[in-house]
Amino acid sequence: MHFALSTLDTLIRPRLMVVAARHGLNNYNRDTLLPRLLDLPIGQALPEPKVVLAQLMARERAMEAARRHHDASWRAASHVAVMTAMLFEARACANTRAELATGLATR
Repeated sequence: MHFALSTLDTLIRPRLMVVAARHGLNNYNRDTLLPRLLDLPIGQALPEPKVVLAQLMARERAMEAARRHHDASWRAASHVAVMTAMLFEARACANTRAELATGLATR
């Protein structure tokens, strides 16, 4: 998981898209938006953040390739939605790691 978080730190994307994704964090609802982004069946339990982050990173990589190749199927709004979800899940992974570290330190 540390690899995924460090990979996320090294991504280079247009500033406008990153700023839009960060603003989207304020209204992000994991239970509502994540099933749509991952094409999950209705009612299926959501995977844990580290699994979701890996799936979102793969999807974002494909979207970035489409953007760079000027593919007509690329949509900025969809790309920003995936980037927002990636940021949210990365924070969730980081929070989980911090909670584990805190829990181990207090024992």
